[in-house]
Amino acid sequence: MQTLEFQKSVETVRGGVATAHRLQGLPGKLSGCIYRSDLTKVHLSERFGGFMGDYVQSDNPERLPARPHGRKLDGRGLYLGHYMGGHYGHFITETLSTFWIFEDQPAASFDYFLFHPFVFGAAIPAYVEFCFRRFGIDPGKVVFVGDEPVAFDEIVAPERLFRLNHSADPRAAWVYRHIAEGCPAPAAAAPRLYLSRRRFSRGNFERVIANEVDMEAEFQRRGFKVLYPETMSFEDQVGHYAHADWVAGISGSGLHNSLFMREGSHLVELGDPRYGGEPAPTQALCNRISGVSARFIPFSGPRFGQRGTMLFDMAFLRGQLDVVAGPAPGDSPARRGPWRWLLDRLEVVYLSIRPSAGATARRWLGRLKSPRGVG
Repeated sequence: MQTLEFQKSVETVRGGVATAHRLQGLPGKLSGCIYRSDLTKVHLSERFGGFMGDYVQSDNPERLPARPHGRKLDGRGLYLGHYMGGHYGHFITETLSTFWIFEDQPAASFDYFLFHPFVFGAAIPAYVEFCFRRFGIDPGKVVFVGDEPVAFDEIVAPERLFRLNHSADPRAAWVYRHIAEGCPAPAAAAPRLYLSRRRFSRGNFERVIANEVDMEAEFQRRGFKVLYPETMSFEDQVGHYAHADWVAGISGSGLHNSLFMREGSHLVELGDPRYGGEPAPTQALCNRISGVSARFIPFSGPRFGQRGTMLFDMAFLRGQLDVVAGPAPGDSPARRGPWRWLLDRLEVVYLSIRPSAGATARRWLGRLKSPRGVG
């Protein structure tokens, strides 16, 4: 990339070519972007990859040695980057990051919409169809670059406003507001939502929290409605998020739906051990775009088994939630004992200042809160 600052740039390329899609391993290198008629690379068309653990690094030469031969697309096209419709989280963050262009140039002004593939296939699930309709994209006019290059008369290439794990432009918020405007509040909408992975984990077996049913109950005590996003339509999901005051959940694609929340609403991220006691970098970028007020609760508890099944420390979670979201109705210091109540709060304050020291804090404070300690 030539620049790390966002300009909301757009380049119109005439008589150029989209090079073939190539992926060399995973982790590996990805090839495929737009080149001008003089065979120089259009940097706006290249994915920013390989940063902070991203498995795919872009590998496109600054200039092609010769013009590749391939099929020709007539008319005026729009290049929308890499298509990630097979992965919900990457689609709503990376793929949608070029859709800001529709605020200035309507879809009807283009003859086709060009994507390069990524690693998630070319299927168009229901949530992608919904987004396409909201922006006026006819799925019949969507073209994917395959293993052969594609020449074109004219194509428009907008800048991507989301760089995975690196940076995001808050001006991308228009995209998510536009989607949310088409999703009315469901009849069962609630001001506080907890996004559970429990039912999804039954068939996935990755990032399983063995006692998530207990976590659901703890959030319900505090007025949170439990949602299972994978059982809902995309329209209903977004309707819930856009009308909620609070959304809580475990780090991951489900929590990236903070993109559809109102500015100033509240998000509670329950940490994933993969990030070493810190918020997920992609989540931080989503929060930056939407302008939510984010709180972070690091994971505390044992992990076991080859798949790293987690068991959340419920006493720790309760103490964190008391400060972050307020105590449950009818709860009081006397209910748990004054010393335990105080230590829970000291733990929250310490971890908010030194999240990387979470393991040490939990070990020593855990000893104090054990039956051999106070309270």
